[in-house]
Amino acid sequence: MNKKKRWQVRFYLLVLLLGLFWMATSCSTEQPHEHAHATAEEYYTCPMHPEVVQDEPGKCPVCGMFLVKKTTAPAADADTSTLPSPVSGTATPTDVQLVHPTAGAETTTITAPGVISYDPRQFERVAARVGGRIERLYVRSRFQPVKKGQKLYDIYSPELLTEQQNLLFILKNKPVDEALLTASRRKLELLGLTTGQVRAIEKSGRPQLRISVYSPVSGYVTEATTDAAAASALEQAGTLTIQEGDYVQTGQPVLQLVNTNTVWALLQVYAADIAHVQPGQTVEITLNDTPQATPRQGKVALVEPLITSSAPTATARVYLSNSEQQLKIGQLVTAQIQSRAQATGLWVPAAAVLDLGTRQVVFRQQHNQLQPVAVVTGARAGNQVQITHGLTVQDQIAANAQYLTDSESFIEPVL
Repeated sequence: MNKKKRWQVRFYLLVLLLGLFWMATSCSTEQPHEHAHATAEEYYTCPMHPEVVQDEPGKCPVCGMFLVKKTTAPAADADTSTLPSPVSGTATPTDVQLVHPTAGAETTTITAPGVISYDPRQFERVAARVGGRIERLYVRSRFQPVKKGQKLYDIYSPELLTEQQNLLFILKNKPVDEALLTASRRKLELLGLTTGQVRAIEKSGRPQLRISVYSPVSGYVTEATTDAAAASALEQAGTLTIQEGDYVQTGQPVLQLVNTNTVWALLQVYAADIAHVQPGQTVEITLNDTPQATPRQGKVALVEPLITSSAPTATARVYLSNSEQQLKIGQLVTAQIQSRAQATGLWVPAAAVLDLGTRQVVFRQQHNQLQPVAVVTGARAGNQVQITHGLTVQDQIAANAQYLTDSESFIEPVL
C-alpha cells in the first residue's frame, strides 16, 4: 500500500470516529431533556375508599370493589400561569368566574321541607250513644264522601226501644204532664235521636226498631277502629273494619269523619334556624310535584317546642285553605320562611358553596390556583349564603363550585 492510500484510510477512520463521537454526545445531552418531562404516574384506588392506593390492579381490602385506575399529572408540566382546578384540572381563567365575599346585612330566608297533613280540628268521631247491633251500613269504604245530615248506619238497640216505649206510655196515660214529656223527649235526643225522629215516633204511636244515625258534618269517612292490625290489613283494600251485624257498646267509635277544607303544612325547621322562626311570619309554600304552580301564602301558626330524635329539626305548623281540594294529604312541599331579623356577615353566591354532606367547601384562589377550603355557613337570603367562618373579604372564590368537580372527585378541603 502506497503512502497516498494510507492517508485515505486514516481520513475515513477519522471521519468515522468523529461521527461516533457526535452521536454519543447528542444522546447523552438529549436523555436528560427527555427525563425532564416526567411521565404521568399511574396508580389504582377505590372509588368508595380513596385512602386505599395500590400500584397494581386488584380489589379494595375494605369493601371488595375493583380498584379504579388513576393518573397523576407530571409536576414539571404544570402551568402556573393559569388557574387549574385541583379536582377536575380543566378550568382556566377565562371560564372560571371569581368573586369576593361581600359584607352586609340581609333579610334571611329559611328553607324548610314539609308535608301536607290533616287538620285534627276538622276530625269528627261518630261514637255509639247506646249499645246495640249495626243493622245496615250506608258507607262501606274509606274516603267515601258524605254530606252533613246523610245517613251513616242503622242500629237496633234494646235501650232505645225501651225509651221509646216510655215516651209513648207517657203520651197515652199522662199527656198533660209537660215536664215528664219534655224529660222523656230530651233523653231520646241525648241517646242520638234527632228532633224529627222523636216527632215521627209520637206521630206513628209505635216504637222504631231501627234507628238511623246521621252524619254531623260533611267530609270523608276514615277508620275509627283502635285495632291497628285490623285497620292496617283492611286499609289495603280500602274497606272499613265495622261491618253490618257487628255489635257495638256505648261509647265505642264506629266511624270517623274528616273535613279537608283546611289542612296543615308541617315544616321541618333545622335546629340552627329555630331561633329565626316565630308565629306570624310569612311563609311561601311550593308543591314539590308541581313547582311551576303559583306558590301558596300562609303564616306560621305554631313552632312545636320539641326537637325530634331522628333528626335535629322542630316542626312548624302552617294552616292552609283547601276549599278547592287541590292539596292532597301526604303531598311534599318546600317552604320559604321570611325572617323578621337581618343577618349580618359575609355573603357569597349559593352556587359557590359545595355541600359534601358532613361539611361545606368553597374554591378559594391561593398561589395562583383554586384550592377547596372548608367553611361554615349560616342563614340564606335569596341566592346568597352567609359565611360565618372560613373566609375574609379579601379572598377570591369561584362563583360556581359545581363546575369544578365531578362524580369521581374526592375533595380534601383546607381547614
